[in-house]
Amino acid sequence: MSDTYGTYDPGTRPGRKAATPQESTLVAEDGTELPSFDQRHTEAFTGLLYIGALTERFSWLGHEFIIRTLGVDEQLAVAQVTKQYEGMGGGEQLAYATAVVAMATVSVDGEELPTPIGEDGKLAEWAHRRFGYVKNNWFQYTISEVFQRYLSLEDKAAQAVAAMGKAFGPTASTPG
Repeated sequence: MSDTYGTYDPGTRPGRKAATPQESTLVAEDGTELPSFDQRHTEAFTGLLYIGALTERFSWLGHEFIIRTLGVDEQLAVAQVTKQYEGMGGGEQLAYATAVVAMATVSVDGEELPTPIGEDGKLAEWAHRRFGYVKNNWFQYTISEVFQRYLSLEDKAAQAVAAMGKAFGPTASTPG
């Protein structure tokens, strides 16, 4: 008796050809190649799928930083934190970068940024405190470096999602 559904591991499914380091190919029963996920994005895809965020560790001016991509709640908290700086020209962009850095930074030299005691889930208050800490204690050069690293990490996430979309192609939808 054969396994009609195959396994959860895509590498053991019937019809799979040998994979190259950059790409794997699935073959339909009629021998045509099916779209596949570009293996260069596998690690990023796994991070997005199982954790929901990508992280990066890097050194800057002798300090070890860990940053991660932001979720929707955190992005909305950035908008709340920067609202008072709207219309201030360059100040608006600096406030935005500072808020993103404050929310995206997991740790510096193994220490997390200050977190309010008795955290009760009020993300906006937490975001304001982290923003204030970064604004008052970090120089603009550090904020700019971490922000650029964050943008690169977001780009990596976007590439993984785009590769996933290409691998699975368009799907038919049911009207209504």
